[in-house]
Amino acid sequence: MKTLWSFLFSVFLLFSSFVYADAEKMNFDFDAIPSKTALQLIADFARLNLIGADDIDGTITMRMKSVTWEDALRYVVKTKGLYSQIEGDVLYVSKDKNYFIPLDSPLPKTDDNKNTIFKIKHMLASEAISGFPTFSKEFNQESLAVNDAAGIVVARLSPSRLEELASYLRAVDFPRAQLMIEARIVEVDRSFSKQLGVNWSGTIKAGNFVGKTAGAFVDVGSLPVSGGIGFVSSSAMLDLELAAMEKGGYGKVIDRPNVFARDKQPARFVKGSEVPYQQTAGQGATSTSFKEAALSLDVTPYIDDAGVRLDIKLSKDEPDFANALNGVPPIKTVNVSSNVRVKLGDTVALGGVYTTVEATQEHRVPGLASIPFLGGIFRYESQSTSTAELILFITPTLVPSVDVAQVR
Repeated sequence: MKTLWSFLFSVFLLFSSFVYADAEKMNFDFDAIPSKTALQLIADFARLNLIGADDIDGTITMRMKSVTWEDALRYVVKTKGLYSQIEGDVLYVSKDKNYFIPLDSPLPKTDDNKNTIFKIKHMLASEAISGFPTFSKEFNQESLAVNDAAGIVVARLSPSRLEELASYLRAVDFPRAQLMIEARIVEVDRSFSKQLGVNWSGTIKAGNFVGKTAGAFVDVGSLPVSGGIGFVSSSAMLDLELAAMEKGGYGKVIDRPNVFARDKQPARFVKGSEVPYQQTAGQGATSTSFKEAALSLDVTPYIDDAGVRLDIKLSKDEPDFANALNGVPPIKTVNVSSNVRVKLGDTVALGGVYTTVEATQEHRVPGLASIPFLGGIFRYESQSTSTAELILFITPTLVPSVDVAQVR
């Protein structure tokens, strides 16, 4: 059937061409003819080769008398929402106007755009070009490729766009200053904290969050407290004071992390463990899950001529085994966050976050406390309450830059 249909079309074309050879006019009388077939009829009559995109679909009903092939083509593409272009003896048709280059636009010369390689030294190549304007279809002969492992950008651009890229890369690819953030995280008895040599001069806000429940972790409250921002005159003297604090039993240095951070880039230190807890799994079943109980420090430095501004967040999570329910300890969380400015090499202190520790101690008279029935007379328990302050000491130091080329 399809072969017969094609044959009839061919016969019609031959007849039409013969009849209207002088007038160069066409007649059409078709119901629901495929759009591509109609275009092929017009192309054959005009002695053109047809290249039609795959997006040409549907059918069209055509009843026209004594029309030129140019008018017939214009009617078909307008009715079906198509775009057409003739180059030489080729007729291009598509629904997408970007399928071909408009006649009034010069064809790009690919030989003019040669590959240029840029070496990226101070960041990932993919990050370096992330802000460069993306291409549109009019730049279909241009391309950018990156290789993060080699640290290169391969550009195939027009001369003007190539200069734009070079200027952009010069602006973003530069050595960032690097800092070493020396931290001392201290928990000290409140009565001793004033002897650490801190000159308190500002205030901060912090929160102490404690959650207690059987088989789960829930924050049940936020207790805002007034903290302080202070400065230490000598880092060496601070170390001596901290040593005396630990020796006298007035507190402890929880950790002394050293974190390296680039200018305007966040750095993070985490140290902790995972605590198991029971979780309902449905239909009365339970499963064991884990939650991190960790000490974490997040620092983002912003370096300028006056020193460095630090965005700081300290979180201290620890299991409270003394208040465990069904063998599952709750998590006690202490958070301190602040934004401080400090000179390079100076030490800033963030404090004012307090925790209360209640302890029960048993006192016994050796030997006598073990006598049956009478031993209770020779032993007793005492309750004690102490308040500890969490203090964070931060010392930012500029790390000298290293010329990688000289190292190699």
